[in-house]
Amino acid sequence: MTAPTAPDDAEARGLARLLTPEGRHLLDALPPYDASASLALNKSLRDQGHDPELVAAALTQSRLREKARTKFGDFARQLVFTRDGVEQATRWSVAALHAQRFAQAGAEHVVDLGCGIGADSLALAALDRTVTAVERDPLTAAAATVNLTGWPRARVLCADAQELDLSALENGPVHGVWLDPARRVTGGGRTRRIFDPEAWRIQAVSARNSASFSDGVR
Repeated sequence: MTAPTAPDDAEARGLARLLTPEGRHLLDALPPYDASASLALNKSLRDQGHDPELVAAALTQSRLREKARTKFGDFARQLVFTRDGVEQATRWSVAALHAQRFAQAGAEHVVDLGCGIGADSLALAALDRTVTAVERDPLTAAAATVNLTGWPRARVLCADAQELDLSALENGPVHGVWLDPARRVTGGGRTRRIFDPEAWRIQAVSARNSASFSDGVR
């Protein structure tokens, strides 16, 4: 997963607005994202009386969903993303493979440390696993919470994985742990991959990422 950049208040406010009934209705009503038509659509929505901040958030989310189609296909339109979350999210086909391995091993309750926007957690939940998804970044944890809505056996914790007591989770005894450490740095509209395994841990810790362990159960 990707180490998060510094908190963006505008992005946090925008996501919060999209989680209101008005925001979800506007987002779901948008046509597929078209960069060439975005300015005209922005003006049209504002002329209809929609709040400019909400319009900006909805169009940004629409753009992120379109970008996420390379990983999630049409399923991307049912999810919410952060800017870093699009980069860090596991491809749906890969997440399904991860989940299948846990299911084949008989792991009923799996903890997803550093869950990001929840791709691996969703795949686990889809195979009837009980899931505890852990994410330290509040904005990303909020997105994961929305994406896992409707899966009663999945729970998102906004917490530091290093301080998590696996023996005291609400979902009961843990049978498996999934951890995908930070291997990229984002910022300034660019993503840089880190190839040194030791640097994965260092970067994750410096960014205060919940996935700040370098080792985990795979």
